[in-house]
Amino acid sequence: MARRLVLLGVLGVVLSYLGGVFLPSPPACSDAPVAQLSVRFQRQLDRQDEAKVTSRGEMLRDRDTFFWSLFTDHFGSNPNTPYMWLALPAFGFFLPSPMWHMKRQDAVLLIARRPPEVDYFSFTSFALWVPRRGLQFSSLGDSVNNLNLKQTEDGVFAHVLTASRSTFKVVQQALIDSGLPASAINLRVIPSDIGALFDDWTHFETVLRLFRFENQSEGDAYLRSHYPVFYIKGQSGGELFPTEAYKERKHPDSKHERDLEAEFDSYNQKMLKEVGEQLELNVEDVQPVKFAPLMIQGLECLKHDTQCLGDCPDAAYYGPYIREDSDVIDMLTLEDDEVHLVGLVNHRYWNVSVYGSLAALRSASSKHSTLSKTRMNIRATPLGVTTFDFEASPFASWAFTRSTELCDQLSTPIGCTVVEERHVASNGFLTYCERIYLNPTTGTGPHWDDLLPARLFQLKRRRKSPTETAVVGGLPEAIPVQVFNQSVPMHFTHIVKTGGESLELHLAPQPAPRLDYSACRKAAVRFQGPAAENVSYGCATAARSVSIALCGLNCECCAKDVRKISGGFHGTLIRSPRAHTLSIFSQCHVAHQNSWQRIVEDLPQYLAEGILRGTERACGSYCTTFESQWEADLRGVISQKHPEELQVIPFLHNMQSHTLTCSTAEHSLGQHFRLKEEPREPSFAEANASLHSFDWIGLTDLFEHSVCLLHYQANGSLPARCDCDSDAFLALPRFTHGVLRRDAGKLPEDLLQKIDNFTAVDAQLFASALRLLLGRLRYVEQVTQRSLLRCVRWRRLWQTTRYIPNLWAGPSQLLPS
Repeated sequence: MARRLVLLGVLGVVLSYLGGVFLPSPPACSDAPVAQLSVRFQRQLDRQDEAKVTSRGEMLRDRDTFFWSLFTDHFGSNPNTPYMWLALPAFGFFLPSPMWHMKRQDAVLLIARRPPEVDYFSFTSFALWVPRRGLQFSSLGDSVNNLNLKQTEDGVFAHVLTASRSTFKVVQQALIDSGLPASAINLRVIPSDIGALFDDWTHFETVLRLFRFENQSEGDAYLRSHYPVFYIKGQSGGELFPTEAYKERKHPDSKHERDLEAEFDSYNQKMLKEVGEQLELNVEDVQPVKFAPLMIQGLECLKHDTQCLGDCPDAAYYGPYIREDSDVIDMLTLEDDEVHLVGLVNHRYWNVSVYGSLAALRSASSKHSTLSKTRMNIRATPLGVTTFDFEASPFASWAFTRSTELCDQLSTPIGCTVVEERHVASNGFLTYCERIYLNPTTGTGPHWDDLLPARLFQLKRRRKSPTETAVVGGLPEAIPVQVFNQSVPMHFTHIVKTGGESLELHLAPQPAPRLDYSACRKAAVRFQGPAAENVSYGCATAARSVSIALCGLNCECCAKDVRKISGGFHGTLIRSPRAHTLSIFSQCHVAHQNSWQRIVEDLPQYLAEGILRGTERACGSYCTTFESQWEADLRGVISQKHPEELQVIPFLHNMQSHTLTCSTAEHSLGQHFRLKEEPREPSFAEANASLHSFDWIGLTDLFEHSVCLLHYQANGSLPARCDCDSDAFLALPRFTHGVLRRDAGKLPEDLLQKIDNFTAVDAQLFASALRLLLGRLRYVEQVTQRSLLRCVRWRRLWQTTRYIPNLWAGPSQLLPS
């Protein structure tokens, strides 16, 4: 028994050690003089009682820090910039953490050497996380940078972060007694009189930004030097420092770029014309979006309880659609045939800054099409350029597009970056941030009045044509619509994978229309379902349960079941058949080829998919061949023979027509299942009649225009952004559950033909819905005097739906019905 207890005790110690409860000593610093200085400092501090080292850490590169490396390249980090941070044991004894709680009388000390020659470096300290406020990430004052660092002739220095004057005096004296002169000790003060930082268990962070080592081998060695960091506990009740204000940025000797504005505008027009010629784009009416300053400073964020998301005091920040009188920043979309051209001033060339960068940033969630200045929620991408990509030029132009083809057509001096799906989802939102670092004259961030920020040109690939018109020909006549009182609720029939959740997301904060799920819940309660004599009891039970749940909770019901409910107005969304088929199948494929990241990010979706997988197993009908390669799996599913008795979603055969014609009172198990008795090709006449019985019909392919129509029908008015003449037409997020959008145009013709054969009725249904939507939009244009059809992306709509029989005579001509 005693032996067993000893073994268990040893095992516990080993596990505790491996888990980080007993933290091993940090690695020895590879810089011998610094290592020796740190030993002498520790001994000096041990000789007195006013302050003690309670834990030790090291300066680590973010990507080399266990667990915390998962969060690198987030929160708008710069492209091509290594970051390091002062890592201390979490809670004083656990694994290294870049954020640590500090008490008012304590201090954090770094002893290190100046980085090898770089274009820019800075140490910035932050109030990172405040329990009652969340991720504050606000700078605590000016940075220690390459122009103001105090150091010895050999580059050795100390960096002290504290609020306590008393503790600093003790640390300073110990450093001096250890051989480091006072002229090499850098102090950064934690404000003790704003933000109540010490009353709220705030966690702090100190970050080192490094940009472009002159000698990369020396730089790599510096990143692995393990410079020592000390947490020092001081005596309570001592004297505190007053808060230090940011240094004045304005200086009479600074260069004023505003004098270059006419030259810069001329350059931009020249580059715009060249891009238009190279890509055959019509750029005559393209107007620039001027970047505007994002005035964020950490101390102000602390005072006003806002979030700064890692502001650097050495930088000036600019971006598009930033308005001085609004907290809202509109983000951008980037379609497959679009180009974002950004014109830049090379601020380094004009000696206004030591370097600048332009970074592409994405929304933290595809749900959000706007940002908040005060509650910034943004994520970095690896995409961007710096002044060293165009070092010898006074100005520069850089393009961002999703098309490799378009990038290949551009020639020097215009640079180009391809934005891939993994960078920014095609249904997601992005923006650009220009960061201009360190005025060499002042050693501070450049003053905003001295700078000439970037210009953005949003180009759509509309081919030049002398006969080009804004709207295609062959449009249906205006079709009147019924307008409801805004208090009348909307009953929505959700056909799976047509954008219903995106619609719900948009409407949730809107005053009208209010979504009413009572019709769906009543349909679920009344659910009958057939006897299904040819289906096993387990399969029938599972299918009924799934249909009842999805109908009642998500309005994924048979249309006939929902339309039995009177009152309110009814609506649904339809999608072009190829896009719908690929979306359904992609969801299925991903559900059977899951990743831990997707599971963690959307656990409810994973659980719902698990229920559907269980139903597949019970029924012996699968939506996949379990092939890991997406296209091979799709080919296998289309080619495989499905069970006669029951097909489980996605059965791919005219699913939208099936949803509009099925009824659980008429031998159906719901929109997600097809029984042997149900036709693979429902009657188009019946499906079309069901479609036209809805008060509002939207198309996923014209989602924003459909939503504009919905708003008009809900209360007789249009949102301001439902107008082609507005600054930016309405742009809405898409809810994807982590599933990539697939481009049908990249599939082989034989596979596309099989999809078309499976969806022949859905194709007719889509053509009818498109003509109906366009006619209704034409009516709303006439009534409201707003322009809606002119900014439909007609060429793209034609390209993605031209396979539908009897719909198009060409890219600019709809066929009459």
